Amino acid sequence: MKLFDNYYNHRLLAKHKVEYKKFPTINGRLRIALFAAYGRIKIGENTTINSSVEANPVGGNQTILLIKGDNALIQIGDRCGISNVIICAREQIIIGNDVALGAGCRIFDTDFHSIDFDERKADINIPSKPVEIKDKAFIGSNALIMKGVTIGKGAVIGAHAVVTKNVGDYEIWGGNPAKLLKKLKP
Repeated sequence: MKLFDNYYNHRLLAKHKVEYKKFPTINGRLRIALFAAYGRIKIGENTTINSSVEANPVGGNQTILLIKGDNALIQIGDRCGISNVIICAREQIIIGNDVALGAGCRIFDTDFHSIDFDERKADINIPSKPVEIKDKAFIGSNALIMKGVTIGKGAVIGAHAVVTKNVGDYEIWGGNPAKLLKKLKP
């Protein structure tokens, strides 16, 4: 099975023109969905992506990278660990180096639709803002990072947190909505 997964993942990244210096370690089958033209995905060196229940049974079924906007970008840094996450970019999601994305977490730079019925029906005026997760951050299992948020360097986001505000460097946040719990020493 692993041989077929490896073949599948190589073909998938080639089909979607994913940019990488060295092919990432992918355990299971990655999913990529492009719903818009010209979206880009970049993956740094020595990044490991778990994308199956067997690879990490703690949360989620597989890793899914979604491009929802023309010219959207998902950029993943070097030495990241990603486990059964969903990353959806309508504009831009930048993930720094040495970032850990816990099992089943979600990162969205869009609300996917307007809250106004007529706009929603016409699929217009969709709120979106870029997301950045800086180096050495850790996002806990099943956390949700929403549009417009910056997660600071070395920050920790607790499991099941819903983050709607910027998180400073070396801070621990948790809860729904997430709030500052503690500051860490750099």
